[in-house]
Parts: sequence; structure tokens; C-alpha cells
Amino acid sequence: MPDVIVVGGGIAGLTAAHELVERGFKVHVFDSRATWGGKARSQPVPGTGTQNRRALPGEHGFRFYPRFYRHVIDQMQRTPAAGTPGRTVDQHLKATTESAIALIDEDTWFRFSRRRLDKPYDVLEALELFFQKLDFEPSDGSLFGLKMLQFLSSSDERRLGQYEKLSWWDYTQGDRYSPKFQRQLRAVPRTMVAMDPRRGSARTLGTISMQLILDFASSGVNNDRTMGGPTSQMWLDPWVAHLRGLGVQFHAGVRFTGFDVSEGRISRARFDQGGPRTADHYVLAVPVEAAHALITPELAALDPALARLRQTDVEELVAWMVGIQFFLYEDVPLVRGHIFYPDSPWALTSISQPQFWRELGLFRTQFGDGQVGGLLSIDISDWDTPGTFVPKRAKDCTPEEIKTEVWGQLKAALNGGDVVEQVLTDALLHSFHLDADLDYSAGLPPANPSRLLVHPPRSWEARPDAASAIPNLCLAGDYVRTHTDLATMEGACEGGRRAANAILDRAGSRAPRADIWPLTEPAELEPWKRLDAALYQRGRPHLFELLGLQSAYQAADTLRRFSAFTGLSELDDWMDQFRVTSVVDSLLMRIGRR
Repeated sequence: MPDVIVVGGGIAGLTAAHELVERGFKVHVFDSRATWGGKARSQPVPGTGTQNRRALPGEHGFRFYPRFYRHVIDQMQRTPAAGTPGRTVDQHLKATTESAIALIDEDTWFRFSRRRLDKPYDVLEALELFFQKLDFEPSDGSLFGLKMLQFLSSSDERRLGQYEKLSWWDYTQGDRYSPKFQRQLRAVPRTMVAMDPRRGSARTLGTISMQLILDFASSGVNNDRTMGGPTSQMWLDPWVAHLRGLGVQFHAGVRFTGFDVSEGRISRARFDQGGPRTADHYVLAVPVEAAHALITPELAALDPALARLRQTDVEELVAWMVGIQFFLYEDVPLVRGHIFYPDSPWALTSISQPQFWRELGLFRTQFGDGQVGGLLSIDISDWDTPGTFVPKRAKDCTPEEIKTEVWGQLKAALNGGDVVEQVLTDALLHSFHLDADLDYSAGLPPANPSRLLVHPPRSWEARPDAASAIPNLCLAGDYVRTHTDLATMEGACEGGRRAANAILDRAGSRAPRADIWPLTEPAELEPWKRLDAALYQRGRPHLFELLGLQSAYQAADTLRRFSAFTGLSELDDWMDQFRVTSVVDSLLMRIGRR
């Protein structure tokens, strides 16, 4: 049995351990923390639980599991749930059936329920209704909708060769929108994936935006889910217990200090306790900034991909997305899903969690001292813009100041101008918890070891594959090259599987490889992607641009001309032809003759 040392006990490291131990490998997992799960772990607030109740549940940020998460869900389906024979962890997931947008300068907030979209043109129609409800300019909706359709009908070759070099802002022509829509365009990527559209690549933000739009436009209970309780209690602790039962050895509170190299291979791993250790294979499953710091000149000399990452300014690759929880005397469900605050200076997103935790029992009987009945979990995604109530950047605020500013932003958005029937009042607030990973010991700004990769343009070139050129070293994490291509639990899980598969290949194992799934988009778009691949190969722009899409005011005319170009009389008829390959074949023949 080959043995493997996994450095890092987050989602990537646990996934690699899971896949390898099931296939007969001896696995040791090391982490400097005392608990497992990395950024996904729960953070119980010390000293808050009384009379056999659990401590109040803090966290790095709330977890959500959209439809396109397949690797994480598969891992859960293979993990027995604690205390419930015959059940698996994925059965703790709860569907969110709606979402909402709360605007500070409005008297109300808007709920959006999910509905199925059957045709590609339905995407435009749904976006148009969405924009009308939020009172955006019609030209904004026209241009944005067309840019979404352009991306959906763009080939993989164009996305990697052209869109990877652009920011999402430049791709969507952000400067052409109204000021009100520009605020929305800047805010939505930040609230969903902590990305600044001026910094994130169009390829990455576009791919994930398409997945989120398709999630919202799909019917069923798997579109967007949240966990039915604290993440560690419902998933991570049962997962670690299951891996222990399979034979994985866990070593908590042990800091990894580096690899030694000999004859072109890793010869041993060094730790601050217990001396160096050796194994047949090694998996480095730590965040990108930690991996960057651990790449020595000796390692870089053995692998050009590691050398590229070492030469990259890691500060340009990462940003902050940090959670704060407000514990309330009474439950405030708000909406059965997530609420987005597009005009909040700190790009907030929130979810009211107890409504999804009913299977555990009444919240106040399970957590805290019996006084807390509600919990709002909020993600803060912009740490560099001054606040409204505390006019400083979040990075320059104390925890108490962060609490004051976030609570003020929430009240401004949810209460509106109604001073009689307020959703949030100061009397509701029991206490708060700020992500424990923030380290204020050296003063302000705090140190943050749990930042997120934000995928700036051309960053794909700097990111390594899971299989290192060093024959007994693999990398796992959300920064390695994956189909998911996003700093998420899903990306980390896929990265862990890719590392496990590389080790299986190198060991000559006959065991089946861990499943890897690409992201999927509607099959009806494949003929149009094939058309775009032909255009890109010939150095031509996308068909929409070829036909003259320059601004939102030309959108309607562009659609009419596109309809005429395809020989179809009506736009709806043209959109229906997404399903007709012969139309694309005809266009390819025309391009080939030019």
C-alpha cells in the first residue's frame, strides 16, 4: 500500500484523502488548526452554550450549494450522516426557493421566485422583467442580455484565448450603462463570488454568471441549497469520522514548514512537531497564498508551473470575503433564501439560517443560553470602500466598528423609510461574531490568512495543474486548474480529486479514477458554439460583434439584422433555431466561402 501525506485539512485535502483511502492508500492528513474543514468549518463562539446547548454557531461565511456543485454533493452522498443510520450528509441540504434584493434608497425590497426557462430567448425575457422591476433603463437590459447570450454562444477557444485576457467589466461594456445599472454590475459579482468585475477575468466571471443564471432559471429543489445546520456539525465532523473509520490518520495542530528535495523528488516533509516525515506521495492542499510562500527555489527549479506561480504577485490574485453573524433574540426569516444588497458600500449578502435548521429543533433550545432565537449570517465582500455609518474601510475598523457599520447597512436596506414597521431594530440584537480567522493581535488592519482567489485576467497562465512536474508531489486547492475555475468548495473538491487521480496514475493503480465533471450549459447552444469556434479560428469576432453590436441603443437593430442574416423572419423563430443544427451548418458554409 503506498502511503500519502496530505498537508492541509480543508475541503481539498479531505477530498484527496477520501478518494485515496477508498482505493487502498495509507493517508495522513496534517493541519495547523485544531479543527477540520478550513474556511468551510464552523466557528462555535466560546463560552456561549449553557445547559447542554451548543455554543452559538459562528462561521467564516455562510455556505450555499448551487446546482452546478457536483463534486461536493457526490462527496456528501458517500458520507454517512451522524446518528441517522441509512442517511447521508447530502440529505441535510435544504432548498432555497427564492431570493431578494434590498436597496438602501428604496422603501421596500424585491423578492424573486425561480421559474423555468425553456428557450434561450427566455433568458433575455427574464432579464428584461428583472430589470423592469428594479426600474433600470431598457437599454441597460438590452445590452446586458445580449452580452449574456454572446457569452453563452461563445466557444471554449474564444473564452480562453480572448475573454481570459479581459475583465468582466470590459467584456460587458460596463462604461456604456446608466450609473444605476453600473452600481448593480459592480455589486453582483462581489456579493456572489467576492469578485470585482474590474479585476476578475471575463472568462471566469462569465462562466460562473452563466451557471448562476441557469440555476435561477431552473425548476426543482437543487438549484440553490443551504445546509440544514452548522456546517461542521452537519457535514465536516461526520466526514472526518467516516475517514477515520476508513483508516485516515489525522494530525491536528501541527504546522507544516516545508519540503526537502533530493534527486528531483520530494524526500521528506518537515513539521514543527515530531520531526520530518516521509511518504511515497505528497499532496500540498493549502490556500494559494500559503502555497506561494512554500515554493522554494529548489521546488521551482523542478517545475516550470511552480516557478510561474512563485514569480506571480500573490497579492494581485486574492481579495477578502469575510463573514459576520448577528444573533437575535427573535427569529427574522426575511426571505427563504439569500438577500443581496447591491448599493451597500461593503457589498453585503445575507441569509436567515434558523428557518432551514428546523430538523435540529427550535434554535434557542439547541444553541447559546436560551435567549437567542434568530441568526443572520452576512458576507462582507468589499473591505476597501469607506462605510456610511463608520466612514472608514472595513480593513481599518475594529470588530465593534464593523458590527456597527454592517448592522446600519442592513437596517437602511431592510427597513427603508418605514419607522413604524421596522424589520430590524436594535432591541433585536443579542450579540455578534466576526470571522475568527481575522487576527487583530498586531493592530489594524488585521491579518487575514483566509483570502480568496479572484481570478484576474491572465491568471490562468499562472495557475498550476494538480499534477506537479515533481513526480511525487501533487497540488490540491481551489487555485489549481479545474473545470469549476472558482474559489469555492466545489473548486477545492475538484482540485482534491484531480490530485488523487494523478497519484493513482503515478502509482499504476487499477482502481477506478475519481469522477471529474465539466460545467454544463444548454445543449441547444452547441451548434452556435461550433459556429463561433470557426469564426475564432479565422480570427473573426463573435457573430454579434461581427454584425455591429456597439451599444445598448443598437441592440434591437442588431437583433433584427441577425434575424435577417439567418433568413428568419421573426426573432422568436430565430431563437427557436438554437435547436436546429442545419442553420449553423449553413452559416459555417458561408464563412468557409469567405
